[in-house]
Amino acid sequence: MSSVFLPVRIEFGIGSSTRIGSEFDSLKCKRVMIVTDKGVIQSGLLENMTQSLADSHIQFAIYDRVLPDPNIACVEQAKEFYFSEQCDGILAVGGGSSIDTAKAAGVLVTNSEPIMSYTGIDQIKNQLPPLITVPTTCGTGSEVTNVTVVTDENHFKKPIISSYIIPKVAILDPNLLLSLPPHLVASTGMDALTHAIEALTNNIQNWYGDSCALEAIRLIGKSLRPAAANGNITDLGRMLYASTLAGIAFTVSRLGLVHAMSHPVSGFAGIPHGVANAVLLPYVMSFNLVGNPHAYALAANALGISPQENEMAAAVEGVKEVIKLNHQLGIPKSFKALGVNEELIPGMIEDTFKSGNVAINPRRVSISDVEQIYKKSFSGDSPLGFIE
Repeated sequence: MSSVFLPVRIEFGIGSSTRIGSEFDSLKCKRVMIVTDKGVIQSGLLENMTQSLADSHIQFAIYDRVLPDPNIACVEQAKEFYFSEQCDGILAVGGGSSIDTAKAAGVLVTNSEPIMSYTGIDQIKNQLPPLITVPTTCGTGSEVTNVTVVTDENHFKKPIISSYIIPKVAILDPNLLLSLPPHLVASTGMDALTHAIEALTNNIQNWYGDSCALEAIRLIGKSLRPAAANGNITDLGRMLYASTLAGIAFTVSRLGLVHAMSHPVSGFAGIPHGVANAVLLPYVMSFNLVGNPHAYALAANALGISPQENEMAAAVEGVKEVIKLNHQLGIPKSFKALGVNEELIPGMIEDTFKSGNVAINPRRVSISDVEQIYKKSFSGDSPLGFIE
């Protein structure tokens, strides 16, 4: 069986964020909390949006204390800000951390229990305030998803999954990516690629999710390199579109072992989520190939790999293409190169198996398997070692 439920309206186009005021006016909002970070403020990206709100006679208050990988305190502060400013709607502008903070704060606005009591699936009882999301990176997909992630006091990133979390409207404006530094285009783009590949290859079959994932992979394979190198609006727009498609894909099909392992890396060592995914992706792909060579061959074809003599050969070429892509984008080959302490591995292994993504990975996974993948990704050994 397959199920698709996506109540979000998506507006895509150059300059679409300048109409944000009319969007909140149609939702009958009078005072909006803008959730963002100081980088977005300094870049000036909010100016056209706040002017649009003012033109529609909608007041706003800016919460700009979003942290990377938002924790409980950050989410609680955003909730208190919402109440103190007497807001009736939320606008999230930024990357995944801003959008996740906005979602989690919205949960607390309309639900009375502590945020961590809502972890897991369908624990939320009440609909969030009207939420509009405006991504400024090309990786999170959070602008359309049914999940938010909050880091607990033990550095574990816990997902909260509910249809109530899906935003009312997602505004995709390629103009907002023009000032994104190349390294962030690269890391967030690899995050989107990971979302799409894991949604396509895991054990959950969903025709809609697979279609979105394949188109996302095709667009990323075509546009990520030039988007990072040249920052032209056409390729950035394709990457933004691909990121949202990948977000839709994992909303209906979920993820896999890369995310189960990358969340502990970010939680324990503070490595940006997209970078952690990018380092792990070729290792986990190589390990997983025997579990679903057909889907990995489809991913390879979408990345531009020409037909091979069989599916496994195509799948192997897909891994090589991801290794090549990481290299061309300047993604480090290993966690050692990123300064991660190898002594963290035991704790990260333990947290990996707290993730529900392990159960839907296309290949069954043991503790020793995860240890081996972590050790190879720390040292920078060839990911192809799992298949050679």
